[in-house]
Amino acid sequence: MVAFNTIPGNILVPFWYAEINSGGTPYQGQSRLLLAGQKLAAGTATAGTPIGPIQSKREAESLFGPGSMLAHMYVAARKAAALQPIWVLPLADPAGAKAAGTITIGSAPGVTGVGVLHVLGRRLTFQILSSDVVADVAEAIATAINAEGLPVVATFASGVVTVTARHNGTLFNGLDLWLANDEPNVLTAANTTIVAMSGGTGVPDLAAAFANLGDDEFDWIAGPYADSTSLNAARDLLSSVTGRWSPMVQLYGHYITAYFGTLSAAVTLGDARNDPHTSIMASQVSPSPQWEWSAVLGAVIASHLTDAPELSRPLQTLLLPGILPPRDRAVWWDKADRQALYTDGMSGYTVTIDGQVAIDRVRTTYQVTSAGVADGTFGDIETMAQGVFAVRWFRTAVSNTHARQALADDNPHNVAEITTPKDIRNTLIHAYQGLVELGVAEKPELFAEYVVVERDGNDAGRVNASIPMDVVNQLRVFAANVTINLQYEG
Repeated sequence: MVAFNTIPGNILVPFWYAEINSGGTPYQGQSRLLLAGQKLAAGTATAGTPIGPIQSKREAESLFGPGSMLAHMYVAARKAAALQPIWVLPLADPAGAKAAGTITIGSAPGVTGVGVLHVLGRRLTFQILSSDVVADVAEAIATAINAEGLPVVATFASGVVTVTARHNGTLFNGLDLWLANDEPNVLTAANTTIVAMSGGTGVPDLAAAFANLGDDEFDWIAGPYADSTSLNAARDLLSSVTGRWSPMVQLYGHYITAYFGTLSAAVTLGDARNDPHTSIMASQVSPSPQWEWSAVLGAVIASHLTDAPELSRPLQTLLLPGILPPRDRAVWWDKADRQALYTDGMSGYTVTIDGQVAIDRVRTTYQVTSAGVADGTFGDIETMAQGVFAVRWFRTAVSNTHARQALADDNPHNVAEITTPKDIRNTLIHAYQGLVELGVAEKPELFAEYVVVERDGNDAGRVNASIPMDVVNQLRVFAANVTINLQYEG
């Protein structure tokens, strides 16, 4: 029996009538990346209001201010994911203070040459003349820093350069100011003294900004804020009970951030969290600031964990373009360090032979059930991506087929406008087979055996379903017992 949406059944006027409807298409992942970071007053964007997609560095600088944290986050993310839709959540500076550090020229080099200084991971060079006095050297350093358009500004007085953050906040404390000692440099520890940036206070209110996201989908939310208040704001936003992961909201999302600290501090942080919707990349202090770590990690994750079958592959070995590891090789995470991080819900990286940072494993901070029982189900971010994709896949399949149908226990005459629990069950089985073919799920024969669809006992217009998924896993470990024999015996 043919069903129509717009053609009535009582037409008397001849002849041809045709309605054109969509037959529906399978779900395809097209997730947004949302960058949360601080803007400057010079930027035209409204703080706390999401905006996007952002298309260029020029647009980012206009919206968030040249040299702002958020403009740099956008540039870093765009380099890591050229085609990824990128939205931003601009944040106003919090109440607090700006961090500052100093570069003091104790004596002029007295030779003509090149000075080399690293600031926030950028290599800056400037010409020094043999006739320059300390004030000239300080001026050259300040000019080079300001020309780079970084989230810091430099001023000089006599032989002292003061480097001050453009933003209030604790994130600028301890940021990288370093005299190059691995190449010719007229500035040395003998004539130049650096005092690290410090004194920054304040953290933006993420909860207030998150409240403005509305009903827009943002599958990946990247921000540099890993303090407990910010992590709690992300947890509440993405809650499975009242937030974006709840059945009543179904917007989903995942918070991605970076944390700088010792192994002990990182493990302590991870052990205190239990959120399947947050991942924290841990590192000792790096030349690349935390906002760039979080933006690049978010961009790489968004570009790989959006659509099938790529979202089922492990992220391990993927590079974080432009991110620099700690200068001291002794504090790069070794295997024992990474084992400790992953056990306590933190994420880690390795460093390639040519000094590039590569993802080793991205964990969530989820570790135990609400009853306190150890549970590894949601320990890896890939599983969370698979779950979101599968739910949307099933939702699309059921909606395409059954969105405007009547419901009955049976349909012996195959009336097109009527569906049954058996029909819906068959739709789910067919959809699951599609997930198997895409490399998201496995064991379709067991799914067909275990899936349950039934009418609700109290609401005749409601159908309840149990959908027991078996997602494919990631190859993480290959263990081999290699036994050496001097000679095989026949």
